[in-house]
Amino acid sequence: MSPKFRLLYLFLGFAGLFCLVYYVVTSFPDVNPINVLLITIPDIIFFSLAYKTYPVENDLK
Repeated sequence: MSPKFRLLYLFLGFAGLFCLVYYVVTSFPDVNPINVLLITIPDIIFFSLAYKTYPVENDLK
């Protein structure tokens, strides 16, 4: 994958985590697990895409 999208994926992942924390803090007694999943699944996808953009080092000796 192209490394030029790494910062975009990281930004979107951390923005989603911020939204998740904000949602949990503001609706603490009545946290809906479906909404938590709807926020965390895209975060997992964006962080995995950011991980795929890191360069691979072939140190096979």
